[in-house]
Amino acid sequence: KQWYQRRVREETLRQAQNEELRRAYATQANKFHEWLQLTKSQLTNTKLGLEEQRDLISRKHDEIKKRRAVLKEIEELSSHLEQAMVFDNKYTTHSALTLAQQWDQLNEFTRRMHHTVQDQIEALSRTGVDEDELKEFTLMFKHFDKDRSGRLDHPEFKACLRSLGFDLPVPVEGEPDVAFEAILDYVDRDRDGFVRLEEYMQFMISRTTENVAGTDELTEAFRALTEGGDKPYITATELYSAMPSDQAKYCID
Repeated sequence: KQWYQRRVREETLRQAQNEELRRAYATQANKFHEWLQLTKSQLTNTKLGLEEQRDLISRKHDEIKKRRAVLKEIEELSSHLEQAMVFDNKYTTHSALTLAQQWDQLNEFTRRMHHTVQDQIEALSRTGVDEDELKEFTLMFKHFDKDRSGRLDHPEFKACLRSLGFDLPVPVEGEPDVAFEAILDYVDRDRDGFVRLEEYMQFMISRTTENVAGTDELTEAFRALTEGGDKPYITATELYSAMPSDQAKYCID
């Protein structure tokens, strides 16, 4: 009888210790998950200017790296639970493995964001792209990035481009989507099925830069044909004398 009572007391103590361990783990895990969600929301919902965004991302990246120590504590608590053969926890749904994966994803996402914003800042100084255009590109991407993963699948990317005014015809059923595939050759070279924010921004900056360069070339050509830009028009005779007849006819028509 005494042996039985001692075993009951030991089991009761063990259960109490396991319950305390469950609560301790859940408190840390739930708090860490809330921080992950809040941090990602702060990074993706910002409407700051580019340089302010860069500074915010830098601060958050430092914070993320420091939080690795908290994740290590959670992993240690999880290890204690496993050693105690405790595999259920009604106080949380977040495993240490899942939290570690989410931390890795956030760390990588922030690194990519910093790279993308830095590219945009540099683009402002070397191209004709202005900050309002960059903001429009970013906001449109975020609108279609419903899960805030920092990437769009191909249908989402196509919808995003159409919203930005790209003329992407609907292909005939069974025929290849030539126009869209040509764009994917640029932005999704590895064909993993997704277009990441930095790939998208590089593409949009490139397209906008090409348009600006094309406009500059047209302006210079116009100035050359109109005696240095002194006239606000070009005559048919001037066009025919400056280019092949078929091209001149196309411009006139």
